[in-house]
Amino acid sequence: MIALSVNAQSDLPDKSPHKTGFITVNKIKLHYLDWGGKGDTLLFLHGMSGTAHFYDAFAPRFTNQFRVLGLTRRGHGESEMPETGYDTATLVEDVRQFLDALKIQRLVLAGHSFAGDEVTRFAVMYPDRVIKVIYFDSAYDHSKIPKNLRWQPLHGGVPEVLPTKEESESPEGGRRWVMRTSGEKTGRMIYSMIEGTYAETHEYSKIKAPTLAFFAIGYCPASPASAKCPGFDHKKVVDWIESLPEPQRRDVQEVVQAQRKYYEQEIEHFRREIPNGRTVVFTNADHVCFIDREPEVLREMRAFLTK
Repeated sequence: MIALSVNAQSDLPDKSPHKTGFITVNKIKLHYLDWGGKGDTLLFLHGMSGTAHFYDAFAPRFTNQFRVLGLTRRGHGESEMPETGYDTATLVEDVRQFLDALKIQRLVLAGHSFAGDEVTRFAVMYPDRVIKVIYFDSAYDHSKIPKNLRWQPLHGGVPEVLPTKEESESPEGGRRWVMRTSGEKTGRMIYSMIEGTYAETHEYSKIKAPTLAFFAIGYCPASPASAKCPGFDHKKVVDWIESLPEPQRRDVQEVVQAQRKYYEQEIEHFRREIPNGRTVVFTNADHVCFIDREPEVLREMRAFLTK
């Protein structure tokens, strides 16, 4: 379907040591989590269909150095779901007003998946407010997605949520697919986000802050409820694809090949525009790389944040 996993809901139990808050900004009520800590602010933004709770296990790792927050985007989780406002400019304005309301002037901004659009635009628009930038498999310019991937799940999927041939061939087909898999109300929100991300060009060269980008190259046949592949296993993915009936097997193979080409294109795009940025590429890794490859991500982040 796009660049993100449509069914990336978090079903993990909430055992994280945080405070829960709500704040009204830009005329909507947003949900956020505060893990505490002292120092500069580190704000985590989640991917499509997720919530701030995606970082429940990961975010507390940084409270010894930062005040750590997670914001749940409009239309997601416990935040309000208005009919409009899912273009990147409005979502970034939500973030800006959230920070202003909490009197946070400067911060480290980290985002997963879809949040890469918000991270890039915020860093470009407000360079004096951004200390450092971190991308969790989110430094993808979705305006550059090839036509044959526009209505496909870019980071995984299972047979029951894959689009039909007709659904994958046009925006109208894509809209029907989103409604079928997500329901009408949530589907309208997701489709609006898709339209917004396809219209958003990433101007990486205009980012002034130091950057760290993680890329996870892999295809995750996770069940809709799992949010990630526990222990990503490339052989299992290959076996799963081979087990599919024709023509579905051939179609999925073509999608996976096109995905790989697009990933490589975007890694090169990022490196070209931010030659001094730090890029970490995981192969055979899950899209939720900060969970699947937590030790490596923690090591890289700590080194990056202490420079």
